[in-house]
Amino acid sequence: MQAGVPKRTTGLAPGRGYNRALLMDAFARWLARHPLAVVLANLLVTAMLGFYALQLRIESSLESMLPAGDPKVEYYAQTRAIFGSDDVAVVGVRARDIFAPSTIAKIARVTDEIAKVDGVEHVLSIANAVDPAADVLHPPRLLPRIPPEPEEVEALKKKLVATPLYGKNLVADDFTGAAINVFFKNLNDEQYLDLGVDRKIMDILAARQGPEAFFYTGAAHVKQAAVELMRRDLVRFTPIALVLVLIVLWFAFRTVRGVVLPVLTVGGALVWTLGIIVLAGKTITLGTFVLPPLLLVVGSSYAIHVMARYYEQVAAGAPPDEIVVRAFARVWLPLTISAVTTVIGFGSLMVNRITAIWDLGLFAVVGVVCLTVTCLTYLPASLQLMPARLRSARSGKISPALSENLRRLGERAFAKRREILRGAAALALVALAGAWRIRVDSDFLYYFEPSSEVRRANETINQKIVGSNPFYIVIDGGAPGALRRWEVLKLIKDLQGFLARQPGITSSISVVDYLEVLEAGFNKQVEGGDLVIDEQGNLVPAEAPKPFWQDPKSLGPLLDTMMKSPETFKSVVTKDFSRASILVRTNLSGSRRIEDTLDAIRRYVADRFPAQIPVTLTGTLVLLTGTTSDIVAGQIKSLTLALGIIFLVMTAMFLSVKIGFFAILPNVLPIMIFFGVMGWLGILLNLVTSLIAAIALGIAVDSTIHYMARLNLELRGETDQTAALVRTLRTVGVPIVYTTIALFLGFLTFALSSFVPVQNFGILAGVTMATSLGANLVLLPALLATTKIITLWDLLGVRLGDDPARTIPLFAGLRPSQARIVVLMGELKHFRPGETIVRRGERGDEMFVIIEGTTEVLAGDGSGRQRINQLRRGDVFGEMGLVRRAERTADVVAAGAVDVLALDERFLRRIQNRYPRIASKVFLNLTRILSDHLQRTTERFVAARSA
Repeated sequence: MQAGVPKRTTGLAPGRGYNRALLMDAFARWLARHPLAVVLANLLVTAMLGFYALQLRIESSLESMLPAGDPKVEYYAQTRAIFGSDDVAVVGVRARDIFAPSTIAKIARVTDEIAKVDGVEHVLSIANAVDPAADVLHPPRLLPRIPPEPEEVEALKKKLVATPLYGKNLVADDFTGAAINVFFKNLNDEQYLDLGVDRKIMDILAARQGPEAFFYTGAAHVKQAAVELMRRDLVRFTPIALVLVLIVLWFAFRTVRGVVLPVLTVGGALVWTLGIIVLAGKTITLGTFVLPPLLLVVGSSYAIHVMARYYEQVAAGAPPDEIVVRAFARVWLPLTISAVTTVIGFGSLMVNRITAIWDLGLFAVVGVVCLTVTCLTYLPASLQLMPARLRSARSGKISPALSENLRRLGERAFAKRREILRGAAALALVALAGAWRIRVDSDFLYYFEPSSEVRRANETINQKIVGSNPFYIVIDGGAPGALRRWEVLKLIKDLQGFLARQPGITSSISVVDYLEVLEAGFNKQVEGGDLVIDEQGNLVPAEAPKPFWQDPKSLGPLLDTMMKSPETFKSVVTKDFSRASILVRTNLSGSRRIEDTLDAIRRYVADRFPAQIPVTLTGTLVLLTGTTSDIVAGQIKSLTLALGIIFLVMTAMFLSVKIGFFAILPNVLPIMIFFGVMGWLGILLNLVTSLIAAIALGIAVDSTIHYMARLNLELRGETDQTAALVRTLRTVGVPIVYTTIALFLGFLTFALSSFVPVQNFGILAGVTMATSLGANLVLLPALLATTKIITLWDLLGVRLGDDPARTIPLFAGLRPSQARIVVLMGELKHFRPGETIVRRGERGDEMFVIIEGTTEVLAGDGSGRQRINQLRRGDVFGEMGLVRRAERTADVVAAGAVDVLALDERFLRRIQNRYPRIASKVFLNLTRILSDHLQRTTERFVAARSA
């Protein structure tokens, strides 16, 4: 190094070096000495957890989409236990004439075959439905024989029209369709799957197709279809994501080890995560379905950063035994902080009450921890195990063309920073306008494409046959016998009349319907019974009995009859008549329509029912519709929590609220664009798409952290921050580009899914990753162009010796941490013995404070050169250069190893803007120092004049 030219320094006191965190440095060296043990330990854990990972199950429980611990969910479970499951499947039959003998015969065969399926409690259709109106005690079937005679068919049609209990649940209004209602035992999803109920019913229908068309729908079938889609997509997308990662890794490093080792590293972490899921007693659900491909692409980004630092050391010519250690030293801190912020992004999902979202948050956190462990243990250990010749080979250098393009981009971002900031603001406004258009919907059927079998079957049955979406209305009388009262039954009757007038509600069944059917049967028995003779002795027709709605006294015998056979009516009323249910069937779809109808029912109930008879709406349809508010609330809470914590982490990391804001802004903009795209394209905010924002935020901030950590390294000893920004973009920008490409392509694989929300997840997450890359490569440099960057790690690394406030006058009154900030805001330079710090005759614009060491002040030239002063720790020199850019009047040379803090006008401005309280003390101390120098100069001048 030429005399007078300071070398770029690490910003630390002599002999200390930059703080690489001694513990982690020691760990890296231990790992380099014992790589085989580290690799074997990783493989052992992989084998153990892999055993459990093979037992992983896939389920699509609707309960996982409901809020955990919600009393409404518990109430629904109690209702199912009392009145039976509302999980009623419907087989729709479409034919030109549904009453054709051959069609009725086929309906009868299908009814009988489905009834024999294990897990089915009973099946109801026009082929086996009975008619209590004909005989209360021994009701005959509606159709006495199969196939029926023409007159029997005509009689059936009349009964169906006259008795809504049958007509609205068994046939379409135009008689071109019929419903076979399948009532399941109270099975959970696992039992339903293990019994193969869905597959058996579908096989029966497939064998009976033609000329009649059979359709099948119901919550159980929809869930099973979702399981099949998830299983197929998981098997398909994980390999596709893996292939895309392999391609990106090859383009990034162009070496076998640059491809194989990262994949093995990420694969091991994925196996660990899946094994832990099984050990926790969980399954893959709609929420955690995206986890394996997600961890694959996230892990690849971590591995790319490790490999990039490794190849950087190879290119720098580091000794073979030091390559892994030095790479580890440069990557562990940003990677760990990045993992922490990613954990925050995923972990914020755990504030959501919906079980599926909570599970994804939990196991994504577990997965990120596993990825961090394998990337910082298995990967460097595997690199260390390679022969020294192969380890130090200079192949695998990241694209120089990309580096050059990034350099140009960095220069342009700085030159056009104002235009970039204005463009970002405009883009944010457009995104906000789109966000206002977002619609929330939790309808499970929207998870399937309109052309899918599940959706077509459901819409056909709903629109052309009967409503297939049921829910309960539970009336709680409060005491045994309360529902025997005429006035309570009348309230139920009126409520059913109101329901019949609501759009989308196709039928309802209650205890009232059964009472009316029983009454019709009793009345038939009365007809043709006793003879009636008038006063003249003539036979006259018996007076028709009054319905119990007109004569409440006739209600008692009907209720007594029902109480003799409680099992027959258990689906509508409890044995003690304390509680009743109305099973409502609808053809509604879309959360907004369903919620409007439910609200109308709630308002009616509030107006008509007394407070002592509470009425509750429950069922899967009701609970799922209610989750729309949970989705919105969870989205707000998770995003707010993630943004808040990440902002605090950034602020603490860079010791500045301003820098924390600048660091988080390039990651907020892509989230705003994400919501804007959803609104403008009409994509629904549902269970799956609500996950994207928090996930994307946690992942995207990874690039910001690596960028700023590298920028901090480039800024040490650098006076030109623009040059440091450009160098940062040229170096760390390359792995950022490749990691984002890996993330983008990995997420984009989901767009191939047949599952609509997963499809949207892939598209939106890919778009968010792409916009995040643009924000980090363009917006972030523009924001940081004029701001000094220092980190918490720098602060902890600065060593100023004992009691700097007492031994260094510039730091008087400052705490040690504040003194370190002053050092980091300035420029700490290190000089070796004999090096010239300032040269006489040169113009300077900075002053120097000696932090450590001794300097000599020399005047004169040649033989007349002599030492006129010696300066030590705390002394200041060159102050006139700072004050008025004057020529140096003497040489200052390092007598030994010396550290000096260089202060210029930029330093003064920066510290005043960023840390005004510290600046006030520094300025006061600086004024005192300059005053003391002026006083000493004046005293020497006066003494010289006197002499």
